[in-house]
Amino acid sequence: MSNETIINALCYELMLFAIRKWQTLALLPWTKLLLAHCKPFWAKWKTQQTLQAVDEQAIKLIEQWEKDERQHHAQDLAKAAEKLFPDATIIPMPDAIVPSVMIIREAPEGASEGVKALGGELRITYQLGQS
Repeated sequence: MSNETIINALCYELMLFAIRKWQTLALLPWTKLLLAHCKPFWAKWKTQQTLQAVDEQAIKLIEQWEKDERQHHAQDLAKAAEKLFPDATIIPMPDAIVPSVMIIREAPEGASEGVKALGGELRITYQLGQS
């Protein structure tokens, strides 16, 4: 954006402020001429500022949608894992590179002391149909 546009837009804003403060300025012919001259520059500047704000909001919205989608996918995966492994502890991991679940199963009763010391089976997966 050019300096001319910024300066004229600033003049327009300042004149509107001055008119709100001192209403008699609105009756002066040079005030009307200044506002008429500066208004297209102000409209261009205001449009650009608004579009930048919309772009920033769109980026935030897309990031939130992606985060919600990852959370939803991890929760769905956790529900499916709970059905397949009812005796295991299921932990959803939406912040992993790929939304996944952690499946923790305690060592079986008949397992050796070495297996019990290690704690049983631990699986991290993003697909449940495969072993």
